[in-house]
Amino acid sequence: MSEKTVEINISGIVQGVGFRPFLFNLARKLGLKGYVLNRGNAGVRLILQGSSQKIEKFLKNLESKRPKISFIENVEVIELDTDKTYETLEIRKSEQGRGKSLTLPPDIAMCENCLEEMRNPEIRKYFQYPFIACAQCGPRYTTVTELPYDRERSTMKEFPFCKSAEPESCLAEYSNFDNRRFHAQTFACSVCGPNYSLYEKNREKRDWDSIEKILTEAASRIKEGEIAAVKGIGGVHLVCLAEDDEIILKLRKRKGKRKYKPFALMVPNFELIEEDFRISKTERELLTSFRRPIVLLERKNSNSPPLISKWVAPGLNNVGFMLPYTGIHYLLFDFIGKRPLVYTSGNKSSIPMGIENDKIFDQLSHLADFFLLHNRTIHQRADDSVLRVHGKKIKLIRRSRGYVPEYLPLPFEVKTLGALATGPELATTGAVLRRNRIFPTQHIGNITHLETYEFLRDALFHMKNLLQIKDSEIRFMACDAHPAFITTKYAEELAEKWEIPLYRIQHHFAHALGLMAENRIPKDGKIVCISTDGVGFGDDGNVWGGEILVATYSGYKRLGQLQYQPMIGGDRCAKYPARMVASILLNALGVDEAKKIFDILDLSKDLEYKQEELHTMISQFTTAQGKFPRENIPLSSSTGRILDSVSYLLDACNLKTYRGEPAMRLEGLASRGNAEAIDLEIQVKQEKGQYIIDTSKLIVDIIDLLKDTQNSKQDIAAKFQIEMGRVFANTALKLAKENDVDLIGVSGGVAYNKAFSQAIKTVVEKEGLKFLEHHLVAPGDAGISTGQLIGGLIQYGGQ
Repeated sequence: MSEKTVEINISGIVQGVGFRPFLFNLARKLGLKGYVLNRGNAGVRLILQGSSQKIEKFLKNLESKRPKISFIENVEVIELDTDKTYETLEIRKSEQGRGKSLTLPPDIAMCENCLEEMRNPEIRKYFQYPFIACAQCGPRYTTVTELPYDRERSTMKEFPFCKSAEPESCLAEYSNFDNRRFHAQTFACSVCGPNYSLYEKNREKRDWDSIEKILTEAASRIKEGEIAAVKGIGGVHLVCLAEDDEIILKLRKRKGKRKYKPFALMVPNFELIEEDFRISKTERELLTSFRRPIVLLERKNSNSPPLISKWVAPGLNNVGFMLPYTGIHYLLFDFIGKRPLVYTSGNKSSIPMGIENDKIFDQLSHLADFFLLHNRTIHQRADDSVLRVHGKKIKLIRRSRGYVPEYLPLPFEVKTLGALATGPELATTGAVLRRNRIFPTQHIGNITHLETYEFLRDALFHMKNLLQIKDSEIRFMACDAHPAFITTKYAEELAEKWEIPLYRIQHHFAHALGLMAENRIPKDGKIVCISTDGVGFGDDGNVWGGEILVATYSGYKRLGQLQYQPMIGGDRCAKYPARMVASILLNALGVDEAKKIFDILDLSKDLEYKQEELHTMISQFTTAQGKFPRENIPLSSSTGRILDSVSYLLDACNLKTYRGEPAMRLEGLASRGNAEAIDLEIQVKQEKGQYIIDTSKLIVDIIDLLKDTQNSKQDIAAKFQIEMGRVFANTALKLAKENDVDLIGVSGGVAYNKAFSQAIKTVVEKEGLKFLEHHLVAPGDAGISTGQLIGGLIQYGGQ
């Protein structure tokens, strides 16, 4: 039987997933000779020698038997003309190959085999050892410093394998091709380290010689009502019992600004929450996937005693749950029992989580009662990812651990070597372009402090370095159109430094571009995009946020919008919804009629400076004489501000203590309502070739509905959400017909509202048009950096 030699190049997620051991064993069992090696971010290369039949069988089994967490994008097979004979099969030292992609997977939740070993007292080195892992699970992105993926290029280099002659030593397991830890890079044992220690808040280390004693003490203190700071894969959590109002209120008091913002919970299994929360098949699959995200689950309208404190997510119908994903999580439940635990990010408001132990102490000494910290370096912080599900579609809210560094492939060819985007200013991510792939960073947060700015910078350059993009290969920068954003100024600095073009992409157009790309719209495609959120800098200098765009990749026309409303006092209208209501009523009715309604609503009680503040607002409005915008009175078409106003009128929220709170509380109220019980229709008019959705009449109509005591507030809330979706959808349908478009989509932060987005989908699909929605790119501002890169790419030339 004739033999041949082939070179096989495999690209995709093929490093850090046990792929080389898989390839080695697959080839070994077929009797093939040669070698396997990692090639930086270019993937994996094999040189195999053997019969044509065996090589064909190898290629056939490659896809069907690959590790589940791997992803094969392309397999290239080249037959080599060589006289060289290979006597052995080996895994060779990785080389610094360079490619257009990234071969590294996200951090992977603990597998069932490792969990079983961790709970088995007969396996002494792994029993109750929190850092147990194998080739199929464990940290990846948060530990890797550079590619190719090997232990010496990860933070595990600080913990060399134990090298005893015993067959169970880590080095022996790593070298044994029949062991599932064969060539696994980030596993360890209690002999090698890393290890956990328990500290008091004064940084005193408790001198215990076993993890069992540490866990016993930690569990006991948590059960007694204390709050623990627990360091994990990508950062630190504050952990406490979730059932007790007093404990949750203590945590809220210590957090200060986090008066009502919801906390995420971790539970050991579904059985604990099935009675009180709805869990769909899709949600179950996500919760148990290797990603282990936080999934927002809807409460049941149950009369049973609540499982968790009402202070976990005050006023909301959704609670975020996740399952354990690393050893310390499972072990704490083993010692505490089957009880829900708060697992919220351990950080000061608007400051990134500390990842060095000293920083963790500095940040959390006034928040935590004790600290459970390990001695492994976290190279990249990564918050827990957060999402919700509409039907079967995922809506990413915070895309981080478990998703990063996966990429979005563009639906058209791109030759541009590299580019960077800096994102917006709130809920920021950055993003890196490598030819036709976009790699968003992990969740960064609000760029309002130096620490968050430095986090964005470090995350962008880490992604750039993993992709092995040289500074000279960066062809352009992209950023938001807002000139005052810190992210805009950072993009300007880099563009000047590298002497490359800078493209400023309008916020809502960026939303549309991300929507188009992830739905694989071709380069010459066109859509109608309903782009709704809280705030975005408009082309006319006003605040946009309720827009209907007819968009292509190369540009857009804004042909529909919410009516402009004055925001007297600017951003204070976002914090105090009563100010926004007052602004709208003054604009709609004039001073005399508006004042009558102010008295009926007792509106001044919900302003910071009460009656004096209301008098000042009226004076500012009168001075403006209807000529807006002007100082302290910008104009806004924001959907977010209308949601805030309705939320206030329906007593859902009178003060915004966290981003999106009024709208989220309104959704919670609406979940208990019956939309069919209310008669409400939102009007649309045409002005200068634009469709204008009348929000003045809408607010007045809702106030009129409230005058009838037969109308419940939850019913009005339910009707309003659906009607707002319908008016956007019907207006988009008109524009689609007028512009010969058969694709209508929704983007922006308001797309997270299930009733709103589903109402749009129902209307669009009933008319026979295709509805586009997000499932890979975050609908909110976290997806903006992706759209910025696409917009910049087209302006650069698309090549």
